[in-house]
Amino acid sequence: MVLKVMMLLSFLILSACVSKSSQSLSNPPETANKTALGSDEKQERKTEISSDVLFLLMTAEIAGQRGQYDLALDGYMRASERVKDIDVIKRAAKIALYVRDEAKLKQAVDMWLEEEPDSLGARYLVAVAALKSGDRETAFTNTEFVLLQDDNNFDAQAISMVKQLTGQQSMDLAYQVFADLNAKYPDNAKLYFVLALMDVQTHKLRPAQDNVGKALAIEPQWKRALLLQAQLFITQGKLAAATEALQQIDELEKNEQIKEQVAQLLIQQGRFSEAEEILQEMIKKYSDNHELQFKLALVYLQTEQSEVARTILQGLVVDQEYKDRAAFYLGSMDGKAKQNGQALVWFDSIGAGPYQYDAGVSAILILMDEKRYQEAGLRINGLKTEFSGKSIDLALLEAEVYAQQDLDQQGFDVLTSALVNAPNNNKILYARALIAEKLGKLQILEDDLKYILEKDPDDANTLNALGYTLVDKTTRYDEAQIYLDKALAIKPHEPIIMDSYGWLLFKQGRLEEARKYLQRAYDLEPRAEIAGHLIEVLFALQQDKQAKELLSKALAKDPGDTYLLELEARLLSGN
Repeated sequence: MVLKVMMLLSFLILSACVSKSSQSLSNPPETANKTALGSDEKQERKTEISSDVLFLLMTAEIAGQRGQYDLALDGYMRASERVKDIDVIKRAAKIALYVRDEAKLKQAVDMWLEEEPDSLGARYLVAVAALKSGDRETAFTNTEFVLLQDDNNFDAQAISMVKQLTGQQSMDLAYQVFADLNAKYPDNAKLYFVLALMDVQTHKLRPAQDNVGKALAIEPQWKRALLLQAQLFITQGKLAAATEALQQIDELEKNEQIKEQVAQLLIQQGRFSEAEEILQEMIKKYSDNHELQFKLALVYLQTEQSEVARTILQGLVVDQEYKDRAAFYLGSMDGKAKQNGQALVWFDSIGAGPYQYDAGVSAILILMDEKRYQEAGLRINGLKTEFSGKSIDLALLEAEVYAQQDLDQQGFDVLTSALVNAPNNNKILYARALIAEKLGKLQILEDDLKYILEKDPDDANTLNALGYTLVDKTTRYDEAQIYLDKALAIKPHEPIIMDSYGWLLFKQGRLEEARKYLQRAYDLEPRAEIAGHLIEVLFALQQDKQAKELLSKALAKDPGDTYLLELEARLLSGN
C-alpha cells in the first residue's frame, strides 16, 4: 500500500513538472500556429509523455528518494533522450552534477543547450563540467557568458561554481579562468572579488587584500567587499583598518549589527570611549538588549567606572542567560576590592557552563590569598574530578598552593605525577625545575630545562633560568654565559635576563659592567631580587652610601623579603 501511495505521489509531481503545458498531438497544428502569431510571448514547447517514459520518470524519482542516485540519473537520462523535455533534462543535469558523473553531466547539458541555447543555468553547468575535466577554453567561454549576461549576480554564481569543485587541479584551473577574465575585463569589480575569495581559501592573505582593494577601488561602497576587507584586516591583526571598513558599511546602511561589531573591535583596540559612545547610543534604541548592556559593563570595567558597571551587572544577574557571566565579573570586582567573602558568594553561585571553571579557579586564588590552603586544596580536587581536561593547569595550581606553604617536596611530587601523563609539557617541566632548585636537586633542574631547550632552543625564559642557576649555584660561568648571551640576544630589554647577566658579570669579577646591567634592570623593574643583586655590587664597588640607601628603599617596598633581610644582616652587621 505504501509503495502504491508513493508511486501515485510521484506520478502527480511528475505530471505537474513535465506535462503542465503539454498538448496532445491530436490538436491541429494550425491552432498552435495561430496562438503563436497572436502573442508576443515565447511559446512553450509542448510535450506528450508516453506511458513508458512516465514509468521511467516515476522509477527514477523513487530511486532518488531511496538514495539510489545512479539509478535515478540513468532513468532521467533515458527519459531526456526520449522526450527532450527541458524540465526532465534539467533534473538529469543536476543529478549528474550531484553524483559527479562528468560524462552524463556533459551529455545532459548538451541536450539542455539544444533546447535553450542562452540558458544561464546550462552555461553554468557547462563551465563547472569543463573545470572538472580540465577544459580551460570551454570553462572560460561559458563563465564569460554568465558574466556578461548576469553581471549583478556573477559573484554568487562564481562562488557556487567553486563550491562544486574538488581537488587542487580543478581549483587551480578555476583561478586561472577567473584571472583570464579579469585580464580581459579589468574594470569588473566582481572578478577581483572572486579572486580575493579564492585567495582567502588558499590562505594567500596579501593577494586577497590586493584583489579586494581593487574591487573597492571600482565599487567603493560595495558591502560584501567591505566585509571581506574587514575580515582580512582582522585576520592580520589590523583592527583599526577593519574598524574603518565596517564603519563605512554602517554609514551606508545604518546597520545595527555592523555597528555592534564596530563597538567590539573598538573594545579589542582599547578605544573604550568610542565603544562606549556607540553602545550607549544603541542601548537608547534597544533598551532591552542585554548583550549590549553586558558589553557596556565591560567597557566601564576597563575605564574604571566600577560602580556603573556593577549596577548594570547586578541588573543582568536576574536574566538566566546572563546570570553566570554577570556573577563572574561581579565576583572578580569584589575580589579585586578584597571583598573576598562576597566574591566567593558570586563565584559559588555560578552553575555548569563556560564560566564554571574560571569561577572555580578564581575562588581558589582568593582562598590562597587568605591562606586557607586546606579549603583551596579541596576545591582543586573537586575541579580535577569535574574538568579532567584541565589536569595540567590544576597540577600547576596545586603545586603553587604547596609552594606558598613552603611544602616544596609535595609540590615537586604533584608535578612529577603530572609528568607521567604529560611528559613533554613545558609548563610542568619548567615549574618542576624551579622547585627542584629549592630542594637542591640541581641535576633534575638541569635535565628538565635542557629537555625543554631540545624542543625549543630559542625559549628565552628557559635559557635564562638555566643560565642563572649555573651562575648562582655553581661555578660553571663560561657555560652559563652561553645560555645568557643567547637569552639576551632574543630579549635584549627583558629586566629579568638583564639581572641574570649582571649577576654573571658580578661573579666573574667584572663589577662596573655588572653595575650597569643591574641598574638598567632595576630601573625597568624594581623587584626585591634585582635590588639585592645591585646592592651587593655597590658594596663590592665600595659605594656603601648608595648601597645602604637602596637597601632602605627596597625594604620599605618589600619589608618581609628574606633575601633583603639577609643582606641587611650580612652587609650592615658591622655598621
